[in-house]
Amino acid sequence: MNRLASELHRVFGNPPVSPRAVMRVQVSTGQGLAAGREEADRFVDAGAELIVLDSDGVSPAVLAAVAAMLDLEPVAVLPPTVSPDWKDQLLEVRSALRTASTHRFEPELVVEQLDDPALGRLVGLVDRLTDRRTPVLIGGGVAVAAAALLTCRIRPAARDYLLAGSQPVDKVGALALAACQLTPLLDLGLDSGSADIAVAVVRAGLEQLGA
Repeated sequence: MNRLASELHRVFGNPPVSPRAVMRVQVSTGQGLAAGREEADRFVDAGAELIVLDSDGVSPAVLAAVAAMLDLEPVAVLPPTVSPDWKDQLLEVRSALRTASTHRFEPELVVEQLDDPALGRLVGLVDRLTDRRTPVLIGGGVAVAAAALLTCRIRPAARDYLLAGSQPVDKVGALALAACQLTPLLDLGLDSGSADIAVAVVRAGLEQLGA
């Protein structure tokens, strides 16, 4: 409970204030960075006090973004299992990384140059939500972990409003969260559903803290 309490105090204040309006957002497609920021404004203006954000997508652009931010080789962000299309994936990530590496110290330009609409939407959401001091609970998906990393590199203060719900099963997602210095609340080896469980843990923790 000490670790959970520490994370809850960090994100929800001390004493913590329990969010009344929780919104779940599952991202599979998008229209880029600006659209994600506009979407975040709509959520906050509608009264959302906690956004649960997740995505199942793992595109070459997502992997290249993490590799660029952490200065990793393409093979380091690919799954260890050799599949029939592994070589094609490697070439795609390598090509995307050449684009991203040019701007690795300018993460917003990395997002724009990679031109992955869903990743752009995720970064836009995380960036604007945290800028407006609205907590974001990150699910276990690699793309949303990458978005958290990019946002923290754009604006380090964003971390104050980020909560990692679950340890990603994929190593590259775990590396991204570790680079943000986020400690996942759960490590259950779940590919899906972990965000909803994490919300229940957050609610129970806040209740114990008297929020």
